Amino acid sequence: MGEVYLAEDTKLHRRVAIKLLKYGLGTAHIIRHFQQEQRILAGLTHPNIAQLHGGDVTSNGLPYFVMEYVDGTRLDDYCRDNKLSVPPRLALFEKICSAVAYAHQRLVIHRDIKPANIRVTSRGEPKLLDFGIAKLLDDSTSSILEQTITFAAVMTPEYASPEQLRGENMTTASDVYSLGVVLYELLTGQKPYKIDLRTPTNIARAITEQEPTRPSRLVASTSSRWFTGWKPVPHLHSDLDNIVMKALRKEPERRYESVERLSEDVRRHLEGRPILARKDTLGYRRAKFIGRHRLGMAGAIILLLSLLGGIIGTGWEAHRANRRFNQVRHLANSLMFEIHDSVKDLQGSTPTRRLIVSRALEYLDSLAQDASGDRSLQRELATAYEKIGDIQGNPFFANLGDTDGALVSYGKALAIREGLILRDQTTDGEMELGRSYRAVGDILEQKGDIKGTIDNYRRSLAIFNQLAASEPANFAVADELARAHEVLSDGLGRVENANAERSQNYESALAIRQHLLSQNPADRKLRRSVAVSLLKVAGTSNAKDEGAIEKAGRGLGIFEALAAEDTNNARARREVGFAYYQLGQMQMAGGNYPAALQSRRKAFAIRREFAAQDPKNAQARFDVAVAHGDLSETLTATGFIEEALDHARQALSLLGELSAADPTNAVYQRNLGLCHEKVGEAYVHLAADEKRPLPQRAKDWNQARSSYQKGSQIFSALRDHGTLMPSDTAEPQKFADRIADCDKAISQLQR
Repeated sequence: MGEVYLAEDTKLHRRVAIKLLKYGLGTAHIIRHFQQEQRILAGLTHPNIAQLHGGDVTSNGLPYFVMEYVDGTRLDDYCRDNKLSVPPRLALFEKICSAVAYAHQRLVIHRDIKPANIRVTSRGEPKLLDFGIAKLLDDSTSSILEQTITFAAVMTPEYASPEQLRGENMTTASDVYSLGVVLYELLTGQKPYKIDLRTPTNIARAITEQEPTRPSRLVASTSSRWFTGWKPVPHLHSDLDNIVMKALRKEPERRYESVERLSEDVRRHLEGRPILARKDTLGYRRAKFIGRHRLGMAGAIILLLSLLGGIIGTGWEAHRANRRFNQVRHLANSLMFEIHDSVKDLQGSTPTRRLIVSRALEYLDSLAQDASGDRSLQRELATAYEKIGDIQGNPFFANLGDTDGALVSYGKALAIREGLILRDQTTDGEMELGRSYRAVGDILEQKGDIKGTIDNYRRSLAIFNQLAASEPANFAVADELARAHEVLSDGLGRVENANAERSQNYESALAIRQHLLSQNPADRKLRRSVAVSLLKVAGTSNAKDEGAIEKAGRGLGIFEALAAEDTNNARARREVGFAYYQLGQMQMAGGNYPAALQSRRKAFAIRREFAAQDPKNAQARFDVAVAHGDLSETLTATGFIEEALDHARQALSLLGELSAADPTNAVYQRNLGLCHEKVGEAYVHLAADEKRPLPQRAKDWNQARSSYQKGSQIFSALRDHGTLMPSDTAEPQKFADRIADCDKAISQLQR
């Protein structure tokens, strides 16, 4: 592809690698492609990716890249020279997968993964190099022909996927295949295919037609050593066979659906858990046999079809229509329950999830037209609509900030389930209906319809109470009953004079969960649920009660333990932030401002981390906006006024953007009003400082008045639109009183 030079960056005083592309690659198309993609690729910052610092074009038209210089050894050489056994090789491979997955989350595929492009540093850290020929997955301007011309001269055929060699459109599955080849070499010391004469044609034929020898057989047939310097091993575990063979399947759709799934299977093997990969089936081997003997089979099939044509002709159209219906049904389910679930916990996956929602809704709405009478399909539709609602606007998970769309999707799910339960009452059906009422209540709260929220929560609780009475030993019912008590209490937090009922329901949820956990102490889900209940029970107690603080501390400890046990679990890490937020609320209410500041700084750091990793995630941005506001309040209380103002302004900026994108979201509007109040409070503290010059104090009072006025306008608008939360009915008058206080203070200063 070109030449690589070691160079010195004289401005930043660092060593870099300069890759000068070979003459002939400097065509107008390549340069356009180069300039477009270098901006994206320069943003790939991952500990296992050698960063692309930038690039340009020389005076004679040759593009070049400036990259991080990695002083390391090729992956295969490193494993051989250090005589690594299988587990450390797999650990290195997992880190490589993490780097590739990070790029895929940002819609970039590498297209040239091979041991030569993976260097291992002296500290044992692998670095993935050469993103210079990567491809953007959403680059709609590139045709297949352009991709083939661009790529033909620079790809490495022995690591290329079958679709790469055929010049077809490439996806993340192509990188999965290349990783499979790398893993094959790490395990066996050999490439997957037997090629006598290594010409491009022979290599391409082997990759597209041959089935690779299973790694365990190859190793078992090796008489002396795997790699030079290695002790012979008797066999490889069959799990590794299945993992490698799944990654190397010819058809992209039969490989791992993502690099994360490939890495997960490697981790499962290392941990001694069942893997996701399965052995080839008889049907699959038959399909491959037919593919290798197309001409002979074609003649037989034509003859057979001729004999059967008269028999099946009359039923063909109906069969085809039914087949298409089932294909659409399968595709809709695959989008929501396979493809989406494989990316939902990944940071930076919001654009991908938005695309999944758009496509899945098209399929689901077309299926809904033909679903009457098919109870199984109707249940599938309701579940899928509910999952789409979660992605669109569920306030408890990463979402797209589309509460209007979420309400429509949840409404469709609820309507289907209400219709089903009228015809056939089953435990599963009742539970699904209870969950649907809860989901609708969650979104109505975001819309400011607190009465609708509480009504739906009460319907959900009534269903689970009835089920628990008839099936007291049903674990799933008891778990859902605890959740129903909890969400009703959450909703009652928006209602005046409901503290007693709220506390009672939180205590009920905690008692149920502690009983369930006593029966299964290792259950992570139950441990998490108990932690949530502990924090919420503590939050409704007297903030100065030592017992309440102790409960909050226990809840925080459980969350921190869960996050430490699964460091790749983004949700677990986020919930540590929630725990610090809840603890900070209690400490503020109890007047322990220094402790509250410490807790809120920790909550803010975690939430900011999540928002930075997935900047299009509306829930993450809202969480960090709330954290800014909380910090502002605590900083004002502890006397750090300038920092308080800075955080409040950042909160206002974020909430303004969120409200512009989702203008009917009453929760966003409410928090905007509260942030204006925090700005006002900070300026009041400045104005009260008698050591400040009178003109400055007058200016501070005016700034405070202006902020209170903006908050007053927001809460008045919420009241006028009927979306003011019952717990906030006093807010408009409170703002009016504070505006009057500012006017009085300004008048006194003027005298």
